[in-house]
Amino acid sequence: MDLNESEILIKIRIGNTLNSKLLNAGDTYYLNMRRNSFICEILDSLYEGFSGESLLEIKKYRLYTKNIIRLYNTNMVIDTFTNTKDTNQEIYNKGENVFYMLVT
Repeated sequence: MDLNESEILIKIRIGNTLNSKLLNAGDTYYLNMRRNSFICEILDSLYEGFSGESLLEIKKYRLYTKNIIRLYNTNMVIDTFTNTKDTNQEIYNKGENVFYMLVT
């Protein structure tokens, strides 16, 4: 199997919040996704865990890398890795599997 077809654990942290009753800064959500998943697929999976006002709130946020580089729907998870041939453990050690949801 191609390494980019394999799954990797993605961590998405809420970096800031406008309404702590709906979303808490610092909360982390975990998703198992393929390395070649598009960002829009990650967001769709994340949104499945929300409903009502919380869903409307989280959709106001944008996804960023740990270096605060904005990710767009057409980006892929592998676009955020410094070396696409790294093992999952190497990615985890660099923190390249951690993304931040920020409202700007």
